[in-house]
Amino acid sequence: MAGLIGASVVGVGRDIVNYLTEAAVFFRATIVVTSGYRSPDGQAQAMLNNWVKLEHGRVYKPVTLPEVDRAKLDKLFQDLHQASLHAKDKEQAKAEFLKLAKERVGSKSLHTQGRAIDVARASITPQLYKAITLSMQEVHEGKRHDIYHFQSMPTIPQVDAATKEKWQAIQSGSHVPKEHHVFHPPGKFVVC
Repeated sequence: MAGLIGASVVGVGRDIVNYLTEAAVFFRATIVVTSGYRSPDGQAQAMLNNWVKLEHGRVYKPVTLPEVDRAKLDKLFQDLHQASLHAKDKEQAKAEFLKLAKERVGSKSLHTQGRAIDVARASITPQLYKAITLSMQEVHEGKRHDIYHFQSMPTIPQVDAATKEKWQAIQSGSHVPKEHHVFHPPGKFVVC
């Protein structure tokens, strides 16, 4: 069954959902969504859950997560996982981590704006990846190799004949001119 399955896409921009759905149908793929819209609290929890994969916060730009705050979060994360720490102290470390993560990154993530979606890498073929990145940007999330984080700040135009022509070129292995690809500036981005 081609299309999107997995986590809810409620709250994700309709343009993103439509583009991914049409790409999945065109390439006869089932895209497994692992995460879509998150509240700022949900973003903080995702940071806690994936802190190691996010290179202990090093995937974030310093303007998003200043080094002093990243170090505080990392210390709280270590405290939370310290076997000798009492349960009450672990709960305190967790609460402080979530509060600081929410304050610093919570509303800056494009997930909280409905402009980002995470999908299982295993559900994305190389051709489908090329098609998706014609209109969306992939942001690498540190040591995460289980998902792709795709985002788009501008609204993605509806899939039209010209888009499908580009997808057909990808499918047949033909060259798709570079000017049709989304620009991927170097550096670190707000992710997760």
